[in-house]
Amino acid sequence: MRHRYPRTAAPVPDEFAVRERFARLPEQAPPDMVNLLVLLRFEGLDARAAPAREAMLDYARRARECGGRVVDQDADQLLVCLADMRWALQSLRNLLALARRDGFAVRAAIVQAVLARAGAAPESGGFTARTLETLLRLAGEVGRQQVGITPKLLSLIQLAAPEFADLFETADTAAHRLLGGARPQPVLVMAG
Repeated sequence: MRHRYPRTAAPVPDEFAVRERFARLPEQAPPDMVNLLVLLRFEGLDARAAPAREAMLDYARRARECGGRVVDQDADQLLVCLADMRWALQSLRNLLALARRDGFAVRAAIVQAVLARAGAAPESGGFTARTLETLLRLAGEVGRQQVGITPKLLSLIQLAAPEFADLFETADTAAHRLLGGARPQPVLVMAG
């Protein structure tokens, strides 16, 4: 016997309307659609390390207040997971200006936070090995008063926070050419 399923009254969506709707999604996406993993290194430029330490503690506090999570904190390093891309980029821009004004240095790297398994909490540190490798590579390549990102993250920034995209430029690749090493992907930096 053949089962008959009742017909629904729901109309079949127009293919053009569906495509148009999905084309607009990045602009309408909530700020927490992409989590960012940010590694910050703070350095005192003179004998006093207090301004750098105070700035690190203040950044950790503000990150928590905006809905971010401190994944790890060390004497001069801070690893945070942030859900709001605009807040993350503006806060890093402000931090670079503060560092320049108060006499300390900041080096930062940002990657898209990809969890190793579904349901893992960002505060537990369950990120993929590739996420962490990319983050550490970027952190090693940025100079003082710089924030490093990958071209992939720049594409996401262009969609979610386009006003910040022009702040990033390609980093100098001379060191890699001298060593004869091939860079896995270019580094883009926002200098402060």
